[in-house]
Amino acid sequence: MKLYVTNQSTGEKRYLKQSAVSRQELVKQLGSERFQIDQQVYSVSEVVAESNESTAGAMAAGGVIGVVGGVPGVIIGGIIGALLGKSTDDEDKVKTDKFNGSEV
Repeated sequence: MKLYVTNQSTGEKRYLKQSAVSRQELVKQLGSERFQIDQQVYSVSEVVAESNESTAGAMAAGGVIGVVGGVPGVIIGGIIGALLGKSTDDEDKVKTDKFNGSEV
């Protein structure tokens, strides 16, 4: 999960280095409800979480590892990688929804 705010003048996403499960936790980490990025002041309530989609990467890694086993190894490795990546994506989605549903 990645946390970001949207730049008020450009509409560009500005990613935070911090990671938190809720906005309350983010306030504790920052020490305040307000923080500054690139000379612009933001509120923790403006922070949005987005999921890290990792299914494709895990599937590719599984396929590469499976090369040792030939064609069947690539197929089986890809399937295992896809399943592991999907599970990680599902967990990340739950965390993202929890953060986005939290209040300061």
